[in-house]
Amino acid sequence: MKSKKNLPIKIFEKREKIDERFTEGGGGNPPKWVLKGEELIKKSKTLRNDLNKTEDDLKMKFNNFQGVPAVIKAKLNEDAGAKSHRKELNKFLTADKSNDRFVGVSNNNELLIRIDNIHQLDEIYKNIKDFDKHDKAISGIERINAFEPEVTIEKTEPKQDGKYVIKIRLFDFNNHKLNDFTLVMFKEFLKTNREVEFLKTVKYSEQLYIHEVSVDSLDSIKSLEKFIPVMSIELMPLIEVTENDDFFIEKSFEVPKPEDNLEYPIIGILDSGIADIDQLSPWKYGKRYTNYPNTLLNLSHGTFVAGVINYGDTLEGKEYTGTDKFKILDAVVIPNLKLETITEGDLINNIREVVEENRNEVKIWNLSVGIDQESKNAEFSRLGIALDNIQDENKVLIIKSAGNCSNFQNNMPVKRIAGGADSVRSLTVGSIAQSKSETDFSKINHLSPFSRIGPGPVNLIKPEFVHYGGNCGVIENDVVINGVTSFDPRGNLTTKIGTSYSTPRITAMAADLNDKLKGEFDPILLKALLIHSARYPNEVDLSMNEKINQLGFGTPNKTGEILYNNPYEITLILRDTLNKSEFIEILDFPFPSSLVENEHFTGQITLTMVNNPILQGGQGPEYCQSDIQVNFGTYDTKKARDISLSTIKNPIGREGGKNILISDIYSKKKIKENEKFIRSEKVLVQYGKKYYPNKKYSVNLNEITPTNKEKFLNGSKKWCLKIEGVYRDFIENKAEIENIALSQDFCVIITIKDPSQTKLIYDEVTQLLESNNFIHRNITVKQDIDISLE
Repeated sequence: MKSKKNLPIKIFEKREKIDERFTEGGGGNPPKWVLKGEELIKKSKTLRNDLNKTEDDLKMKFNNFQGVPAVIKAKLNEDAGAKSHRKELNKFLTADKSNDRFVGVSNNNELLIRIDNIHQLDEIYKNIKDFDKHDKAISGIERINAFEPEVTIEKTEPKQDGKYVIKIRLFDFNNHKLNDFTLVMFKEFLKTNREVEFLKTVKYSEQLYIHEVSVDSLDSIKSLEKFIPVMSIELMPLIEVTENDDFFIEKSFEVPKPEDNLEYPIIGILDSGIADIDQLSPWKYGKRYTNYPNTLLNLSHGTFVAGVINYGDTLEGKEYTGTDKFKILDAVVIPNLKLETITEGDLINNIREVVEENRNEVKIWNLSVGIDQESKNAEFSRLGIALDNIQDENKVLIIKSAGNCSNFQNNMPVKRIAGGADSVRSLTVGSIAQSKSETDFSKINHLSPFSRIGPGPVNLIKPEFVHYGGNCGVIENDVVINGVTSFDPRGNLTTKIGTSYSTPRITAMAADLNDKLKGEFDPILLKALLIHSARYPNEVDLSMNEKINQLGFGTPNKTGEILYNNPYEITLILRDTLNKSEFIEILDFPFPSSLVENEHFTGQITLTMVNNPILQGGQGPEYCQSDIQVNFGTYDTKKARDISLSTIKNPIGREGGKNILISDIYSKKKIKENEKFIRSEKVLVQYGKKYYPNKKYSVNLNEITPTNKEKFLNGSKKWCLKIEGVYRDFIENKAEIENIALSQDFCVIITIKDPSQTKLIYDEVTQLLESNNFIHRNITVKQDIDISLE
């Protein structure tokens, strides 16, 4: 008999002065890759020759644009990319103590340095010549050149009135006055070119402003490259809305109306507009937001999305999300794209405006539109950066579709997630098949043929989730859809396919979960709870990497499954802020001794860590400037440490520690009795030094190899949780210059489970929290919810 989940999950706190630690410094030997002798002298000459050529190039540019800075780039070798070497390289290239001329990092692992005048090149030249003093820096640099703008222009038809809309990004020099002066000079420069017209400047983030211009021909772009602070030039991407033919179905159901005495959660729908049909009109919140007349609207897409949010389970006849009804804010951010074109900047301005106007009432937003461009390997999209900024400034959460791909029609591999779906702060959603007909390509609960996949830039886990968005096949070159059900603008039932329609299911689940939780809106906690609860479909038997790329973390559980435990498991939440130069080390972690069998620990452990990394536009692949690393495992004993030594700050340490969240201690063979766990729950990704904001591990201690079991799971061991922040050199340097204190908000959730359902884990861990003096409480909910079976 299955056990009911009716025991609330728990929030606990670190113990002040007991679990708080200070980061300790350490030394090290010179790296092996540092050149010596003739090799060092040869490299010094090579870099001096590079600098001579760069000087000739910059002299001409400085003459044309007086007072405007230039940028040089220094290509690093692979060995010199580590943070421990970066600070020294920056000072070597800026040739001053302030180090405030370091601009950022390119997508090609190049340091970008601002040059205000030729004399600054002379200082760098002197450093290169003094090779004995600067052997490490010289060894770490492959070449030095003047920066040339990145131009990404593909042959295409003109976008507006026979002209091309181009977006231009100028360097952010981390100096407001200098940036303002550069922009004034840029606009003056544009006035000298009759083929170029300045349109507007769009705020994507505090560090990223994009300038839109129109040109008569693509040849005109060459003249724009001459302005030396230009960082990139791109053709404005298309805004994408997936539409396919309606397939009407006959089905009747009673249309519910809002009850006057109930307060419903609100969801903002950033889309094409929602029709005033009987099924949706009573649920609309406030007036429609739009900058477009009704004659320029196509309400089909937005209406379908809204129908999935409020009637998704009812229309499918299955409890996919377990959510109820919502109030919906109709936010039109795109017009009928067949009648009116908009730029990416227009889309961002529309989203920013409506979110800012409603940020106090509406915290969860659904965005099932975006751009067609594929996510890049080492650079975050401009739209993704803008969505991050909008969420940060307004303290909201956006649920974003992963995007659709038609490559399945030609038997080609599916594309990676679309631009905008790489937003770090957003939750991104792909699609899986809800059913399979004879002509469909995908099996049930497998990735839909059209659903784009991850990873995102720098291997970021995107999408985070999948849900049901339809299936399809091809007959004689025609796509045959097996869609999900919602409404057309006339109130008829119809079916469509797309990640646009899987996304609102996750939006509904996020809004429902948020509505159940008491307290202020907390997107970090919300994301952590959803990710922690997510499971892979049992039908999917793929390698872990393929699961992650296609399905993210899987599909979240319903609210009752997320917020409650049964007696044989417990879920603990640590929600906190971690300051730089500090870390948390809980040496008395309350792991249940009842899980010791045959003198060794057993059980299943799921650990999720979500943090809010510091984001910095202009840093290329290093957009995420901070990270939190988490270790969870066993150790032998506590030990006293000598804090009189200069390198020791913490009086208590541990001996014999081992992190059990690493894959190399587990058996590579499947254990038959754990096959369901392996398929649906097991997640073990080696995050290493990757700056991932969302991390999840799910392990079964019975799968540890016999040798490692003897070493690390002996019943006499103690358990420890360690949480430590890391920061990139750029943000550390910026914080030092601007006197800013760095910190990161985070949430760690740990579930410990007895798969045999015989050990009363919940009560035992609760008692351990008490006996070890942890402040803890049950998570509180606004109202009673249905408690489901496990």
